[in-house]
Amino acid sequence: MHEVVTISVSQRANHLNTQFFNIQEGYLKLSKEEQVNDSKIFLNPTIDKVSKTISYTPRTLFWDARTGNGSLGTFQYSETQDYLFGNEEVFKDQTAIKTHPKIPKSEYQNALDAGIQLPTLTKENTKYWSDYSKLIYGPSSFNMLKDWYHDVANPNQPDFQNLGERRFNKYSIGYDEFAENYSQEFFDGNFHTELEKCDTLQGLNIVTDVESGWGGFSSALLLELRNELPKKTIFSWGYNEDDPFTNELSMKRVTKKWLPILSTKLRSTMNIMQESDLYFPLHASTELTNWKIAGKTCKVLDSINATISQSNLEQRKTMDHITTSVTLGDSSRNMVTEMVIGNNDYSFCSRIVPLKNSHKHNGHHIFSSCLINREDEKHQNDPNYGSRGKPSEMFTHRYFPSDTIPAEFSHDCEFSLKLSSSEKNRDVFKHWNEFVTRYFKYDEDREELKNQLCDRASAYESGWYDDEDSGDDDM
Repeated sequence: MHEVVTISVSQRANHLNTQFFNIQEGYLKLSKEEQVNDSKIFLNPTIDKVSKTISYTPRTLFWDARTGNGSLGTFQYSETQDYLFGNEEVFKDQTAIKTHPKIPKSEYQNALDAGIQLPTLTKENTKYWSDYSKLIYGPSSFNMLKDWYHDVANPNQPDFQNLGERRFNKYSIGYDEFAENYSQEFFDGNFHTELEKCDTLQGLNIVTDVESGWGGFSSALLLELRNELPKKTIFSWGYNEDDPFTNELSMKRVTKKWLPILSTKLRSTMNIMQESDLYFPLHASTELTNWKIAGKTCKVLDSINATISQSNLEQRKTMDHITTSVTLGDSSRNMVTEMVIGNNDYSFCSRIVPLKNSHKHNGHHIFSSCLINREDEKHQNDPNYGSRGKPSEMFTHRYFPSDTIPAEFSHDCEFSLKLSSSEKNRDVFKHWNEFVTRYFKYDEDREELKNQLCDRASAYESGWYDDEDSGDDDM
């Protein structure tokens, strides 16, 4: 058994984590003959010898702001009297200080607890990831920022002390927050608790946002994580919203409001890539809620994880195998350029405006690509199944979307996911290098960032380029 632990950092990342583990919960309902995956890789089984039953808890760690868990309490499903609500008689002689209004349990959770028909999920009843979470998480899964509060109106940027004056919106804020307040406590506490539940840890998934303080927070966490587990494989997943470089006007749209956002995004991405074996830059549309974004992008996350956890041992691949298929052993090219299913590319990189001297007209050079085929079990009767195709072609079972996935993203269950590494990434790093050159006038890390960005851009170059690079013809 080669377990994988998932760490999700931010409200949006927790929505994706929830969707993924809801799918894992669905696998448990399949009969023995129908089983398509090894549930113990992502779920920790606990055997009750008295009742002769097995219960499963996700191998995961959530990071969120205060009240970001919604109505879900850390010890909600454990025997405890730590909560006032529901234990008023116990605390009747004590003074209770109310720090924030009670968050009511969602209709979906009430229906799950009562075992009755589940309500239809909408953007109105999925504001918190816990509103539609199906599995019961262990107390060690929950980690919370002490001084930052969740804001329902702006869920991806917590509010300091709930005062509405300071946001968790910069790389430095997030980095310092973890390094100074949580590093030792997290690794000595909840993280080691999760590791102790694993027999042979294969690696980790880290899911985060890169345009807020969560990007800096994840960078600091990853730095310590790599020191803690230097030989384990780490896949990082970063949510990116559109910015000036995804628009044809490019650098001309870089107004003052974009400076801290782009600064945080590029610093987070560079440092997360540095400590990861493979980095998946997911695109997050601002037109969709976190519930819908998670339901859409879960196809990619689940496809990667289904490949490494499927019950068919002849087809199962390791995280290292997938890493090599994309990077071909070159760790400087560890950012996935394309994540294509059908006509949809889930990668943020594909949205970047090409540089004027880009090879876009002749097509970007592809350094490597691999394909993950998800087909129905009936195809496994084919004697050539799993052996046909190229070495970079992998096979796994079809997609089993949970009923918590929005309907528009759950209808196609048989598809192929194409992962590629191409010259397109050069455009990303060149744009960022120009941004740093223009706007980082007094930053201490200016020259270091420029060198790192140039090195990354060079790693994604093929053929000859003009010496002068610019994202716009007229500046």
